[in-house]
Formats: sequence, C-alpha cells, structure tokens
Amino acid sequence: MLIAASHPIQASSVTSALDIIGDRWTLLILRDAFLGIRRFEQWQHHLGIARRLLADRLKKLVANGLFVRAPYQAHRLRYDYHLTPMGHDLYALALMIRRWERRWGTGVDAVVGEITLVHRPCGSKAEPRCVCVHCGQEVTAQQTSFEARPEASREPHVWPRRQRRSSMTSSQAPNRSPFLQDAIDILGDRWTYLVLIAVFCGTRRFTAFRQALGVATNILSDRLRRLVEAQILAHIPSTEQSNAYEYALTKKGLDLFPVIVALLQWGDRWLPGPHRPALILRHQLCGRRLKSSVTCDVCGDSLRSPDVEYRLPSCHSRSTTRSTRSRQA
Repeated sequence: MLIAASHPIQASSVTSALDIIGDRWTLLILRDAFLGIRRFEQWQHHLGIARRLLADRLKKLVANGLFVRAPYQAHRLRYDYHLTPMGHDLYALALMIRRWERRWGTGVDAVVGEITLVHRPCGSKAEPRCVCVHCGQEVTAQQTSFEARPEASREPHVWPRRQRRSSMTSSQAPNRSPFLQDAIDILGDRWTYLVLIAVFCGTRRFTAFRQALGVATNILSDRLRRLVEAQILAHIPSTEQSNAYEYALTKKGLDLFPVIVALLQWGDRWLPGPHRPALILRHQLCGRRLKSSVTCDVCGDSLRSPDVEYRLPSCHSRSTTRSTRSRQA
C-alpha cells in the first residue's frame, strides 16, 4: 500500500531500515552472524526456525546487501553467508540492544550470570558507550533533539505487506541462546520501533501517533499496550487536557535512546533517499548535528565485531566473529 508520507518519520531512512531488519527472526539471524554462525544448518539448529522461513530471511538479507554468499562445498553445492560492511555496521545496534538488556535485567545474564564483553585491542572488560564523535560526551535523550526537514514530508513510502507476526515468546522459543533474546522479543517488530521513535520526537497522544505513522488503530493499540506492559511507556493523565491520557517514556524507555540513534544513523548511512536525512539529531551539549559512535568505556576506541568477544561465567568464551581465515574460507 502506498501512503503519502505526511510526517518526517514516514519519510526517514528508518522506515526503509525496518523494512529490512524490522522483524524478530531477522534480528536473531543477525545476532547469530555476529556470534560466528555462517551456515544454513547452523542457524536452523540454533534457532529452531523452519527451513522455508530461514531461506526467505537469508535471501532477503543477501538481496539487500547485508550478506554475501560464498560456496564452501563444491559437491552438492552449499554456501556460507558472510556479513558485508553494511551488515557489520549493524554491530553498533546489536551492542546498544545488549547494553539495554543488561541494564534492565533481561536476557542471558539473568539465566547463567554476568556475561563479560572483552575488547581485544585493549584487553579490558568493556561496557559499550554511545558517544558524540564531536565532543566525546555520552548520548542521552535528554540532551538530544530531533529536527525535521520540511521537504522530506513529501516523500512517499511503500509499506511492504507484512507476514503474520510470530506469537512465540522467549519461554517458548527453541532458540538455544538467550543472548539478546528478551530484548529482541520486545523490539523485533517494525511498528514497535516506529512508535518509540515517535515518542522520542515528542508524540504523546493516540491520535498524534496515527497521524505521525499512518498506522492502523488496532496495530497501534497493540504496540502501545505491549510497551506499557514492558514498562517502557507509561499511560498517564494528560498534562494539557483534563479527562485525557497520554504516553510517556519511563526510565527504562529513555534508556532505549541509543538503540534508536544506532538504527537511525545506520539507515541514513546505507539507505539514503532524495530528501534524507528527513530527521536530524542535534546534540545540545556541543550544538552540532549528532554523529555517534559506540566505543569501549576503557580505551575509548570504537567497538568492531572482529575485536570483541563475550565470555560466559564458566570461563567458556565465544568470539563474536570467527578468525580471519575462517571468514575468508
């Protein structure tokens, strides 16, 4: 369906980004790619995903430039799937999701204990930080503002037909790794991201969400309900109108801001359009247009997937990537 993009959110690159990665299975496939999985059978075993569904998601990721296929077996031809630079650039998003999950008590840490992120170049246990590259200060929602380009509102966006959303919860999922699982169960949905972006842009009322996003009433009601149940949004009396209610971010919700920044900047970098960026972030501490980087809190260098590993409490460690030799095999 073609919707006239009457609001900058609809015209922004984030809508195109979510058309590619805005579903739960795609995010889980990308998560496993950062943990070193490269082959169809490995994904299927690890995620418990139907072959047809996995083939569809991998085909889409290849077509959109996030993966490339490379044959690893000549007899009965089979392929590895390798992240491209465009795919690797989503690592900042994965780290910010991980940071949020760790801070709010979900995921693997609650099951097996604290997982340690180790930055190999400095050898330190690291906590990812989203910082402004201009002033070096950590990025927060309270110190950042959105600006819209008026001409961007004229750009239409084609919303793709959506497949039926899986009703599987993390407790039902056959996926054998709870790493990022709970966070992806909450955030693995295009409309959830768009609602969150609208809130960060200042949207508070139900009718304003509909106008900003062009979303059906039943879908909007469902996503708002889920975000309230997850304690990311609060449904509170309006400060401007009696007998009315609005939605506000909780502390847990505000802490998702670096996730939104990472997604928005990835879309602006890799999915440019004629009027993009439609949404511009301004960092109020330095007054400049925000350009962020996810860095090690110890040495300050950018965190790249080949340079990071996760260590379980059992002292077993799993690198986020294979060795250079195995990546090129």
